[in-house]
Amino acid sequence: MLPTVRNSTGGCVPNQYGAEKKTIGELLSLTSPPITVPEWQRSYSWETPQVETFWQDLLMFSAQYPGDNIEDQEYFLGSIVLVNSGPAHLLLDGQQRLATATILLSALRDALGEFNQDAATRLSQQYITEYDDATEQNTYKITLNTYDSTFFRDEVQATPRPEPRPDPQLESHKLIRRARDLLTDAIRAKGEEIGAGRPAFDWALRIRRVLTGHTSVVSVTSFDEDNAASVFETLNDRGIGLSTPDLLRNLLLRRANDENAREQIVDHWRTILSIEGDAKVDEFLRHYWLSHHGDLKTRSLYRVMKQWILDENIDSLELSRDLADAAVSYRDLVTARDDDIDLQRALESVAMLGAKSLYPAIMSAYDVGTNDERGTLLHALVVLFVRFNVIANRESTRLETAVYSVARDLRQDGDFGAAVRALSEIAPTDDEFVQQFTRATVSRRASARYILRELEHAKRETQEVQVEVPSRVHVEHIYPQNPDGAKWANHNAVINRLGNLTLLGAPLNTAIRNANFSTKKRDGYAGSDLVLTQELLEYDDWTTDTIDARQTELSTLVLGIWSFPGPQN
Repeated sequence: MLPTVRNSTGGCVPNQYGAEKKTIGELLSLTSPPITVPEWQRSYSWETPQVETFWQDLLMFSAQYPGDNIEDQEYFLGSIVLVNSGPAHLLLDGQQRLATATILLSALRDALGEFNQDAATRLSQQYITEYDDATEQNTYKITLNTYDSTFFRDEVQATPRPEPRPDPQLESHKLIRRARDLLTDAIRAKGEEIGAGRPAFDWALRIRRVLTGHTSVVSVTSFDEDNAASVFETLNDRGIGLSTPDLLRNLLLRRANDENAREQIVDHWRTILSIEGDAKVDEFLRHYWLSHHGDLKTRSLYRVMKQWILDENIDSLELSRDLADAAVSYRDLVTARDDDIDLQRALESVAMLGAKSLYPAIMSAYDVGTNDERGTLLHALVVLFVRFNVIANRESTRLETAVYSVARDLRQDGDFGAAVRALSEIAPTDDEFVQQFTRATVSRRASARYILRELEHAKRETQEVQVEVPSRVHVEHIYPQNPDGAKWANHNAVINRLGNLTLLGAPLNTAIRNANFSTKKRDGYAGSDLVLTQELLEYDDWTTDTIDARQTELSTLVLGIWSFPGPQN
């Protein structure tokens, strides 16, 4: 009797499944229905380590059972979930494995073709694609979602592959190409190792046999095509790990009014997904929600958004269009792109600080404010984050709650003065901030770089210096992290004190890395153009007392840098 899959609460999925073990060859055989990844499913996402593991596991399995010893053996690859939807099966879970298996088959096809083109053609026709003379159309064994399908066909499935190679437009395209190149290079390297010609050909045939005949999955199939979407959500409840973008796209497509609306939704989601690589789509969606609705009391963003969409009868196309526009703007925010140089620098500061919790309020400011108002709020947000998080090291929940409330309220009333006041009310006072700064430790390197940059600019009082690029300007530990001599007894307590940090050009820093203070002054600090670093030449030695004194001196600058904007109308 076939098993019934149950959800996380113990109840049965609405429609029972049939489950059977199948080899990869049986799944991808042209005698089996073609497999299609639904529009709402995630794009290809396997990174190099996952592809490498897949490949090495196959090689180890093959080596474990040499020759015909493999005959009754199988390598289990896990389960996949299909929905029988007529002429094709919808693939709800397992596409990363099946897509990667197809990529490997295409690499093997090319390797076989170097010795015997007939063998390459047979592999392609059995497991990848078949040309129908009657219809003059190719039938593909697996079709990825709408965002990946064309690229996957050109890059992986087509014979011959088009020249020049297709241009990757999305992050998933880059991953497909990376997987294809990795497996192609691995097969080529093995061929060179064992000898080109017949030895390499026989080895490629062996790997084909291992993959198609001895690598198996449990294929779980639902026979209710109308229930595919709810099955999709149930899988997420069972912990299979479908993401918020996958689920939300699915919901909006299901609720679309007609085919034209669905096509437009697909296009808008192509725009949303295109930000991946510069920004994370799931983070964007969470920040979008927080920007519009305030704090989220649960980690399940999808459940909250779904309930809102259903309760308010939100139009799928309008929401998708708004999300696409917001995604493009969000990418500019997190990559610090702005034509206004002051706003660009403020956005760079947010990025250096790793202050992701500020983006919902920044999104609101950019949607409803002028450049001056955006700049005012950005400065207030950075001041709050530096005082509250970087220097005072307070628990972040209160800061986040305040920022998310400001984000929501700005969209309702556009009152930037009230927003700045709300942020300043939860920040450490001026006296608290100065006192906390004198003892502050900053272990996050990028945050330390930001603090030191601002202090350098305050001391310089003329032109600014570019210290954002870690490869050019290093954060220098004056008392070294790994000193050449004995470590101080309080090493861990002082190593990341702000008084023990400065900025130094990369070549100078490399030359003096773990030296004593006198050597660092002579061979490093004396050659620096940075005021913070030049001032170190005034010290005769470097001790805990020196660190305390220097940090106290630096604290006299902080109110001139990190004070909230004045009274707002």
